[in-house]
Amino acid sequence: MKDISYDILELLEKYGSDPEGIQKALESEKAPEVLYALSPIRENLLEWYEWNPSGRLLQIGADYGALTGMLAEKLGEVSVWDVRDEDLEVVKRRCPEAENIRLMKRAFLEDLPESSFDYILIPEFRRDLMPEKGEEGIKALFAGLKKLLKPGGSLLAAGFNRIGLRTFAGAESDQEAETLTWRLIREVSGECLEGTEPKIYYPVPDHRLPVAIYSDHRLPAKGELPNLSMIYDRPGYRYFNEEAGFDRLLQEGQFSQFADSYLVIWEKI
Repeated sequence: MKDISYDILELLEKYGSDPEGIQKALESEKAPEVLYALSPIRENLLEWYEWNPSGRLLQIGADYGALTGMLAEKLGEVSVWDVRDEDLEVVKRRCPEAENIRLMKRAFLEDLPESSFDYILIPEFRRDLMPEKGEEGIKALFAGLKKLLKPGGSLLAAGFNRIGLRTFAGAESDQEAETLTWRLIREVSGECLEGTEPKIYYPVPDHRLPVAIYSDHRLPAKGELPNLSMIYDRPGYRYFNEEAGFDRLLQEGQFSQFADSYLVIWEKI
């Protein structure tokens, strides 16, 4: 998703940063990037998670504050790290009264004290936040973040599946974000997180606008998936019926490999 932090700042200035102002901004703008940045649906990704009310969380990437306000209500402290001052400013504008949000401007992750956070959240794998490109960059990021987690702490990450069914249906890949695969999740678990078994969830239609979240303990039933063609960043044409394709994958036991998005949670041993 391209950076629209200055556009969001202008919208917050024009309509206000309270829920009513954000709703007016959503009603006035048609760009999918604005929807992903401001829609309250974003909070569905982690609103259900059982947080420790006194816990400290490190958020990697401001993500336009889409989740930060909700996290601040559920946790003792939320530290937001980003390399873009303007993105951190969006968080500040959206959460002006939250005293437990700490904006980390120009801080170096490697300089943070070890074992200092109960949770670390990666809302999306933005390429400009990665230590290097591609899968090696993801692995290097995880290896560094692991040191910042307290024993028993949780590392949460969300992202698109590189071989999700949407890509075969004509959706273009996000040039600003790295992607995951089922294989990569397993490799990260073994090589970077001491063999920790991850909990894997499948946000539907994806992690940016999740209306349902499934897991291997509760996969979608046949015909249960929402109308995937309504996703706003998809092309106006479709190579095939994605809903029918997912029904077939579920029947063959292959849903997990081709789900469009992942939410993965590791607990530090």
